[in-house]
Amino acid sequence: MEYRKLPRGEEQISVIGMGMGIIKPEGTVVEDTVRHALSQGINYFDLCCYYEDAFEGFKAGAKDCDRSSYYVQMHLGAVYKNGEYVFSRNLKRIQETFEQKLDAGGVEYADFVFLHCIDEEKDLAKVLNDGILAYARELKDRGLARHIALSTHTPKIALEVLRQDLIDLMMFSINPAFDYTRGEYAYGEVDERAALYRKAAAMGVGISVMKPFAGGQLLDKRRSPIGVALTTTQCLHYALDKPGVVTVLPGATSPADIDRLMEYFTATEEERDYSVLGTATPEEALGHCVYCNHCSPCPKRINVGLVNKYYDLALLGDGLAREHYLQLTHHASECNDCNHCNVRCPFKVAQKERMHAIAAYFGI
Repeated sequence: MEYRKLPRGEEQISVIGMGMGIIKPEGTVVEDTVRHALSQGINYFDLCCYYEDAFEGFKAGAKDCDRSSYYVQMHLGAVYKNGEYVFSRNLKRIQETFEQKLDAGGVEYADFVFLHCIDEEKDLAKVLNDGILAYARELKDRGLARHIALSTHTPKIALEVLRQDLIDLMMFSINPAFDYTRGEYAYGEVDERAALYRKAAAMGVGISVMKPFAGGQLLDKRRSPIGVALTTTQCLHYALDKPGVVTVLPGATSPADIDRLMEYFTATEEERDYSVLGTATPEEALGHCVYCNHCSPCPKRINVGLVNKYYDLALLGDGLAREHYLQLTHHASECNDCNHCNVRCPFKVAQKERMHAIAAYFGI
């Protein structure tokens, strides 16, 4: 397992977490899946469960683990009727549900308490003005939450919440279909979505990724919104390459699903390579570096993807990005104009020219 530090905290979070929205509590499957995930080093769980009984399964699966060894995100707006998830903005129901589920899940506190599924401006206004944000802050003051977070599919909403500096973590849907404006939740234009990831990283707000496979559609060529099928590993790598991303949260319904996710860590660079997207990318998305490093190997050993990422972040005022760039072993100034990266780039980025601009910007 690999871990990434939460920018606004000390938590070391597994880059692959577990979403529990689709796992149905039949027999001991929830308990078995959670226990197996923990045994594989997964330490981050999204407790937005579709089935209410799944909380008891989580409690059983994690009972032998010290509470400080794993992290959970819980949602102010996920409530239950007849044992199944429903959406609510009723403050009283939200309060009752949250504190009930702390006990049902055996978690004592939520590491991240979410302003849940805010996709429209009216939703944001209600959450900010009708007591839900105040309740999240109260939970933090009472020690029942460590961080306040946001879940949304809408870049405009996310950017507004970032502007107000309300959160430490953002849950957002990241995958090639949505980023290229294809699919049900593909809100925002290509540039707007890319700018959001960079802005979050520049502000030190982490991202936990939902819908990395676009509801499974990207894994099936017949259903894929972009016309090509990707593997689980390619989708995970695509999301983890994005600025700001701390963890990706695929759904899992069995220990076997966890094993399939863990194949990411033994995959070769070729198996992780998602440059096939260059054959399916809309015209307006071409010319933008997505940090895939398909242009490697550079004969001068420049990590072209990472150099681009630090440059994009530095342009937003991220001082740490400059420091990270300066600490690289090889810099853009070493480019010898061989044109290898331009020829190899599936997204038609003028990387050679960009190396000169980056070298001029950083002075090295």
